[in-house]
Amino acid sequence: MDDCLRLALLECDYTSPVRGSLSRQSVQDRQARHGELLRAPIAGSVGEARWTEDALLRSAVPAGTDPVIRGLDGIAAFPELRVLHLPASAVPDLTPLTELPSLALLSLGVTPATDLRPLLDCPRLTRVDVPAPAAQHDVLVALAARGVHVDQLLPARDAAPFGNPILKLAVLDLLGVPLPLPEPFDEYTLDDANLTRVLAIELTQQQLDSVERLHWTGGGYDIQHAVWPQWDGETGEFDLRSLRGIESLRNLKHLQVTPLSLLPPADLAALRATGVTVTELHGGH
Repeated sequence: MDDCLRLALLECDYTSPVRGSLSRQSVQDRQARHGELLRAPIAGSVGEARWTEDALLRSAVPAGTDPVIRGLDGIAAFPELRVLHLPASAVPDLTPLTELPSLALLSLGVTPATDLRPLLDCPRLTRVDVPAPAAQHDVLVALAARGVHVDQLLPARDAAPFGNPILKLAVLDLLGVPLPLPEPFDEYTLDDANLTRVLAIELTQQQLDSVERLHWTGGGYDIQHAVWPQWDGETGEFDLRSLRGIESLRNLKHLQVTPLSLLPPADLAALRATGVTVTELHGGH
């Protein structure tokens, strides 16, 4: 088995005492234990494998050693794998994936010559993030036709009719629009593809005209956790910093925003000039 693939599996074997002790060690100590980690047993029931630039065990790869997964041989020994989040890879053969009956979420790097057709023999796939050569675009289209969420087939991000994606999130959340959300590959990071899916939801003018009061704070909304499930509310990715396109809310009477200070004064002045009351929202929503 590829050394990095083995570490990716060990990364998600939370029953392993070897893996658990590494979080308290320095990078140098982890690298010194590289050989030990490659010999460590991995539970056959492991359900995930992760290999990203932020993976804990990636820091255990010795300096000067290729940190990229180059093959999937041996992965059939872990038939309960449901999630493979392996963007730091360049895999030439996807055939071993067909031996994983539970595989649902796949994020994988491939080589230009990789045949993607084995993905069609993975019946439980629900989401795929695999860059495809132009000649194999039809494989991704076929997956999408059977209901698989294919990240490579997403349109360009568009927050229309607003010029600010966070403003659209606020309106979508207020309206309670159903969200077309596949599962995230990583609950602890902002899922750009899922955010694009949410922003692609079209709103009718009738829906927009129903908005008379709009509120938005830095945290606490379901729609935020739909695109970043474990967001802790302590960073500013969801702060509203522009009101571009708010004129689409033709019946808006009251806007409450926290923090209000991040909005451009010109945006606030223009909105207030139309008769809309703008206040800071305190104490949640």
